[in-house]
Amino acid sequence: MNFFKKISKIHFIVFASIVIILIVLRLALPFIVKNYLNKELAEMGSYKGHIEDVDIALIRGAYVIKGLKIDKSSGEIPVPFLIAPKIDLSIEWAALLKGSVKAKVIFKKPVLTFVSGPTKETSQTGVGTDWTKPLHKLLPIDINKLEIHDGKIKYKDFHSTPKVNMYINQVELVATNLSNVENKEQVLPSDVTMSGTSIGEGKLSITGKINVLKEVPDADMNMELINVNLVSVNDLVRAYGKFDFKKGTMDVFSEMTLKNNGNVDGYVKPILMKVEIFDWKEDGNLVQTLWQAAMGTTFAIFKNFPKEQFATKIPVKGNIDQKIEPELFPAFLGVLKNAFVEAYKKSLDNSVSFTENTDEKKKTLLFFNKKKEK
Repeated sequence: MNFFKKISKIHFIVFASIVIILIVLRLALPFIVKNYLNKELAEMGSYKGHIEDVDIALIRGAYVIKGLKIDKSSGEIPVPFLIAPKIDLSIEWAALLKGSVKAKVIFKKPVLTFVSGPTKETSQTGVGTDWTKPLHKLLPIDINKLEIHDGKIKYKDFHSTPKVNMYINQVELVATNLSNVENKEQVLPSDVTMSGTSIGEGKLSITGKINVLKEVPDADMNMELINVNLVSVNDLVRAYGKFDFKKGTMDVFSEMTLKNNGNVDGYVKPILMKVEIFDWKEDGNLVQTLWQAAMGTTFAIFKNFPKEQFATKIPVKGNIDQKIEPELFPAFLGVLKNAFVEAYKKSLDNSVSFTENTDEKKKTLLFFNKKKEK
């Protein structure tokens, strides 16, 4: 009898010890993960990162990263590249039911800031760093669904006169099937939708399909930015164009494909409505007054009078490994076409396809080629 009591006592001690060890490990796990991640994020080429805290939710198979901050290592930029107050990584049950262990990631209120400067040290674009390594450390399970809620994207130039501060607020993004759990035969298996509100209360909408499983992703994206108040972008226009808008609105439409190891093909179609240029005569600057007058005359002469719009269609073509510049001569022809032949429609043209050759369609950019269907 004493023997069995002794055995039971030993079992209890062993069980209690295991429980205590597990509790200690559970309590220590967030600190272990936090220190590990901060060590990995400390050096990321031109950038460095830090997190404030980590929460572990074992029951739902998730963990939460709090206070992620990524800065440019040069120290010459006063704003972080990325701030993410909360990142929730959890098992995606929809993928698990299909036999794949994949993750769903939710970013809450992230802020991504791009900065333009005269040198690489004073610029912040994210280029030049392999983001796959720190991303895999932060999110060790393959991501199948990505969500962003109430995010912000900013563009700043601290060296221009005046300083430029552009932004898109209320960014909502959903990307699904990133690991290609479904639709395995499709070339572009993942769906992406994004919305937001720009400076000047413009409404942004982006839809498309992508394949992120390739070393250089493929994509087919459409973008619409509607009803931007042009007066709100005067800091940008004054800094880079040296004139001001007195009134007017702008819509922007774009279709873009990325395929065959980074080849970009598409267009950007800006349409400016009821534009008036601010009169600078009162400040006594003759050069500025002449330039403002020239810009005002340009908008007045080359607008489509029945539609009260100044517009063009700018082809964009190249490879992401090289500098991609818009094609200026076709853009000028687009201005002429809109003004004197046929006004551009305030909609997507459906002239760019991921699978088709659109060279013939793009010939409609020439102002003397009217549409055949009437």
